[in-house]
Amino acid sequence: MRRILLSIGLILAATLAPLSAGHAQLTFGGFAGVNFSNLDITNLDPDEATSSRTGGMFGGYIGTHMGRLFTIRLEGYWTRKGADLTESGNTVGSFKINYIEIPLILRVHIPLVVVKPALYAGPAISFRTSCDVEASGGPSVPCADTPGANLKSTDFSGIIGAGVGVGPITLDVQYDFSFSNILDDPTSSTEVKNKTWTVRAAFGI
Repeated sequence: MRRILLSIGLILAATLAPLSAGHAQLTFGGFAGVNFSNLDITNLDPDEATSSRTGGMFGGYIGTHMGRLFTIRLEGYWTRKGADLTESGNTVGSFKINYIEIPLILRVHIPLVVVKPALYAGPAISFRTSCDVEASGGPSVPCADTPGANLKSTDFSGIIGAGVGVGPITLDVQYDFSFSNILDDPTSSTEVKNKTWTVRAAFGI
């Protein structure tokens, strides 16, 4: 946790220093939403598959306008990811993974009068706070104690999304996908990647 807080502090300092020096107009906001997450896992048996899990996310952002069309945002939020594991169509277990995620987002605004549509994209780094595997009808076991299920403590991902704002309220839909394998097992040829759809509502000032 100390490493996570230090990393967040360094990212905030690196981002806010040039903004403060240029006397930029800063914006702030908070948001909450719902996730539909899954895991892309290679080398599964033909009768095995993953299916989406529903979770939540909440956090906030600080940003600055760059003219009328562009906004840069540094976001930080807690998010729940993972997937259900199925065998022959029946759910046999679940991956439950929680992250603190920090994206750096560029939003491109479409200047309309009443509503304010926007497209956005950017990279993100995620720090895993917990990871459990739960067998159907059984207890949760830490991923590190489950053979073949130990995941890396960080994930690097990309985010693309679209939103529409009315006044201080914005509704976004975004897709978050891992750039690389998050399975922490150099001897395995299996790859595991997060992929998550999120719908969220934000209130900004």
